[in-house]
Amino acid sequence: MKTKVLLAIIMISILAIVFGCSMQNDESETELYHGKPLHIGIIGEEPDVREEQIQFTSIDFTDLQKVENYDAIFITKENLIEADKTQYAKVYNNSPRPFLFIDSQKGYVPFIKEQFDFENYPDDDSGVYAYLYDSKSQRYWGYVLYNEVVNEKSIQDVYSRIFETIEDLTGIN
Repeated sequence: MKTKVLLAIIMISILAIVFGCSMQNDESETELYHGKPLHIGIIGEEPDVREEQIQFTSIDFTDLQKVENYDAIFITKENLIEADKTQYAKVYNNSPRPFLFIDSQKGYVPFIKEQFDFENYPDDDSGVYAYLYDSKSQRYWGYVLYNEVVNEKSIQDVYSRIFETIEDLTGIN
């Protein structure tokens, strides 16, 4: 009798461990953005997204005066130091379009506040992968990767959620 109980406990423990591990590695399907087409200006390399109705146009910092042509502006990690220049804070704070700061370990504050320097600003340990800032509503959104794992699927999921927010903000729907 004790052997059967012990075996049952061992089997239940093994199943719990196997089930628990499979839950941690669950890469279930994430929702795609099914909204209206969006035109995004991007400073940096275009991300690999799943949605076909998203059009990216490569721009540079001199194009920031023409943001009305886009539904949002994305700035990639490689361009964040340049994005922190004082003259751009006014653009971010007066823009009719939201700005996305991708993979910023410093959050979004050093970009919108002239008195802060990106390189000396403290790291943000929140696990947020991208920050969307909208000056019209004076709000920001932080997007965390699924299980805080950096992989293609998690990054694509973040972009799908970002597109939903942009559609809501720009009143496209």
